[in-house]
Amino acid sequence: MKHLNRSVRNLTLASVLGAAAAAPALAAPAEKASAPGFANYDRDKDGTVSQAEFLVQGGHEQAFHEGDANRDNRLSSDEFIKASAYNDRLKAGKLADDAWISAKVKALLVRDKEVKGLDVKVQTHKGMVLLSGWVDDADQIAQAEKIARGVEGVKMVSNDLRIKP
Repeated sequence: MKHLNRSVRNLTLASVLGAAAAAPALAAPAEKASAPGFANYDRDKDGTVSQAEFLVQGGHEQAFHEGDANRDNRLSSDEFIKASAYNDRLKAGKLADDAWISAKVKALLVRDKEVKGLDVKVQTHKGMVLLSGWVDDADQIAQAEKIARGVEGVKMVSNDLRIKP
C-alpha cells in the first residue's frame, strides 16, 4: 500500500508541476499566423493594410471595402483574407467577361456575310477590344468595328485590321 501511495503522490506531483510549467505558455497570447501575402501588402509594417497599400498591389477598391468589416479603412490579417478572396472573385469575373466579349465578337464577325471574319483576330482586355488581321476592303474594316462596338460590355475598340495585299 505504501508503494501505491508513493506512486499516486509522484503522479500527482508530476501533474501539478506539468500544469504549473504549461500555465505561462497557455496564458500568453498565441502568435497569430499572418494571412498569405499579408506581409507583401503591409509595406509600412504597421500590422494592417491601408487602402493605398491594397490598391498599389493591384487590389480593387470594392474588394477592400468588402473586407474592411469594422470600417476603419485598414485591413487586419483576417479582414485581408476576406478582401483578397473577394478581389480574386472580381478578377475572375473580369476575365470571364473579357472571354465572353471576345467570343461574342468573333462569332458575330464570322456570321457576318460582309466581313467573313475568319481572318480577324479578336482580343479583349478590361472591355477593350483589339481587332487585328486581314480583310478584303475598307468596308469590311468599318463593318467589323461596328459589330464589335455593338456587343454588350465593349468599352472601346482598337481597330488594327489591314487590307490584304
